[in-house]
Amino acid sequence: MNEIFTIGYGGRETDEFIALLNQYEIDTLVDVRSQPYSRFAPDFCKERLAAILNRSGIQYEFMGNSLGGRPGDSNCYTYSPQRKKKLLDARKCESRAFYRQGISRLKRGLSTGRRIAIMCSELEPHECHRGYVLGKTLDDDETAVVHIGRYGERLSQSQIREIEYQEALL
Repeated sequence: MNEIFTIGYGGRETDEFIALLNQYEIDTLVDVRSQPYSRFAPDFCKERLAAILNRSGIQYEFMGNSLGGRPGDSNCYTYSPQRKKKLLDARKCESRAFYRQGISRLKRGLSTGRRIAIMCSELEPHECHRGYVLGKTLDDDETAVVHIGRYGERLSQSQIREIEYQEALL
């Protein structure tokens, strides 16, 4: 079974971030932010991050247009009465062609032996679409998903689902 990683950069210094990627032997970072820029962490803006990664021997790919957490397609959202707003819905995303093409592109990269990490800004995977949307899709497609947690620990998709379940009970 192929294995794909996810990581969030929120609150991390670039040296720590690169060290984690190296620890997990990541050779390709896929940026899934809808808007690949950060006022608070300028080293994580698209162009600067690509250059930093390149110097570290890690390939940068932007896929926020197909796998971002804020797609422009309104059919990807469901209204949540608890939160009183529309939330990204994994099942609805999975039915969209642009999303399926993005997932297929990730899986093609994995099939060539690449060690891929999906990156977004949120540090905790259960608070980010990489955990509750992308992770769910990939796990359902029998791709092992390893989330790199706040402290660099490995978290499985089933652990993320359990955290989401526990939070839903609160």
